[in-house]
Amino acid sequence: MSNAHHPKKEAAGEQGDTAIVGKFPARRNTVRAEVLARLLNGEHLTGMDAVVGSSTTRLAAAVHAIRTLYCWQIDGQDLDVGCKDGRVSEVAVYFMKRENIEAAFNAGAGDFIKSVLEQRKARRKQAPKARREAERRNIARALACQRHNPWQGDFFQGGVNEHRR
Repeated sequence: MSNAHHPKKEAAGEQGDTAIVGKFPARRNTVRAEVLARLLNGEHLTGMDAVVGSSTTRLAAAVHAIRTLYCWQIDGQDLDVGCKDGRVSEVAVYFMKRENIEAAFNAGAGDFIKSVLEQRKARRKQAPKARREAERRNIARALACQRHNPWQGDFFQGGVNEHRR
């Protein structure tokens, strides 16, 4: 179920704020769709959450696309986290305000989330095949790098000084 092409403004809050309901992505088996579904479910997401839960290291890129291409209002703030190596690092955490989530559910977010979860589950079943394909490509890439370019001679075998004699 998809909403109209333009975001809807819905009444929200007691102070007259308006919640903006963006567009739901047509493709439901993508990282962007999953990130939006998780935010609509009320999750607060960090980059590590996205790695573990959505198999992406590019949460900020997905959030940017959801904001700009699909017109959703996603908030973010910095969060300090303690690292295993003893540092304190700052990471971004992304979330949606309750009034935006409520307006989205009034516009069909429940069906969207259900569809995304089903399609992402089906896509994850392809993971073993994808790992085999990645391994095949990496082997081919490694073999291509091992091939000797005849125009280079032995330049990279003995180093620069060996050819200056």
